[in-house]
Amino acid sequence: HFGRAAARLFMTQPPFSQLIRRVEDVVGAPLFVRTTRSVRLTPAGQVMLDHVRGMADASARMLRDVRQAARGEGGALTVGLTPTAACSPLAERLYQIRKRYPSVDLELREMNSNQMEAALRLRSIDVALMRPMALDADIDVIEVFDEPLLLALRADDALATRKRIGLAQVADMPLIGYSPAVSPYFRRMLHGLFSGIGRRPRYVQDSVLPTVLTLVEAGAGAAIVPWTMTRSRGDTLVFLPISGVGKARATIVMASLADSANAVVPKAQELLRSHCS
Repeated sequence: HFGRAAARLFMTQPPFSQLIRRVEDVVGAPLFVRTTRSVRLTPAGQVMLDHVRGMADASARMLRDVRQAARGEGGALTVGLTPTAACSPLAERLYQIRKRYPSVDLELREMNSNQMEAALRLRSIDVALMRPMALDADIDVIEVFDEPLLLALRADDALATRKRIGLAQVADMPLIGYSPAVSPYFRRMLHGLFSGIGRRPRYVQDSVLPTVLTLVEAGAGAAIVPWTMTRSRGDTLVFLPISGVGKARATIVMASLADSANAVVPKAQELLRSHCS
């Protein structure tokens, strides 16, 4: 009914009818068959109606997705994480992001901490769950997790039945150290611990996590590792608390570009910061 259709568009019928004729001129075919008793679509009109309905649905989806992205409830979030962060309870927080914001396309990329600043600047990742490193002021850093350090030993080692071991005794053991190029954080941490008690450890090999644990399993030596590594080995290794390390704890931080326009990043910061170690 042209009259009712015009009223819904806050128009009178004559200009509405003229508008229909102009559309038909553009299309090059009549869209309606009008009689004094009815109005119905021509086959061409039905095709146009089907397309217009699809366009309307697509427009509605577009507006919904755009509004969700603006609120940080949609879009995409790419997270770079270290192997130890991947083993940590932070995985549960990443699940909470996925659960709370199901419209966010969450992608995880495992990489070493020393690769993450470049990945942030290339914007191939939005946030980095990494070990602390020296970063420029244009990168925001918040602490999201910390954990104790433990000594990893083979379960059949003579010391494996002990409840605790002193750092000075650890210094006398053959130890797996950390690669200065790939694991500078743990390298510096161990250097600080042993320097604090005036001892030089007996490193037999440098490696990276989690390969360090494989070397311990193979009998190459013991290793000081973060607590998260206990979650990846349970049968062949034991993990002893270390006395003499003071308040030293391994930390995981979340880093992101200060000028990031991704509205999901603050949502991720909120959920990851709320984790209690």
